Amino acid sequence: MTTRATARVTIARTDPADVGQRQVIVGIDAREASRLAFGDTVSVEIPAGEHVLKANNTLVWRKVSFRAEPGEEVQFVVANRASRFTLGFLTLMGVAPLGMTVEKKTGIRS
Repeated sequence: MTTRATARVTIARTDPADVGQRQVIVGIDAREASRLAFGDTVSVEIPAGEHVLKANNTLVWRKVSFRAEPGEEVQFVVANRASRFTLGFLTLMGVAPLGMTVEKKTGIRS
């Protein structure tokens, strides 16, 4: 019997600088993992190896390539951000063009 080594990916939308607007849709490789509202976190098991995290807020799209070692937990923090020019518009109108950041955290051995 053969077993594949696995790793875990955790994607959090908990950055205090996040404006809290719009969902962020995240996926690993070709599959959608989750739709994250502000404060949400999702974890998924993946085979160890090379992968691509895809994230979008339907306006901005990001792709981040990463490698997951067996037993490692790879962590990402995603956030929707407004520039100083769009923050006032967001406050007044409730909508504005938002940027998005994806930050990889240091992997943890489980």
